[in-house]
Amino acid sequence: MNQLSQRAEVSYNIIKAIYRNPYRPTNTDTVNRIAHALGVPTTILLEDVSVEEMIREQRALAAELAVPQRPGRWPRRQTP
Repeated sequence: MNQLSQRAEVSYNIIKAIYRNPYRPTNTDTVNRIAHALGVPTTILLEDVSVEEMIREQRALAAELAVPQRPGRWPRRQTP
């Protein structure tokens, strides 16, 4: 991601955000820069997806990115 960020002259954080959520709104200049850095046509990076499929995939991505609790840690007890 670091090399792509440098070659495309796009912020590393934007590259990382697109990687984590390919459905995030991204301006065309950014997509064009990434495509040029990869040496592919911009259309290769675009995909027509139904709203239902997008929602399903976003939920799956959110589940993958959910931060698990550290092993061996118990939730704190609530005091009355």
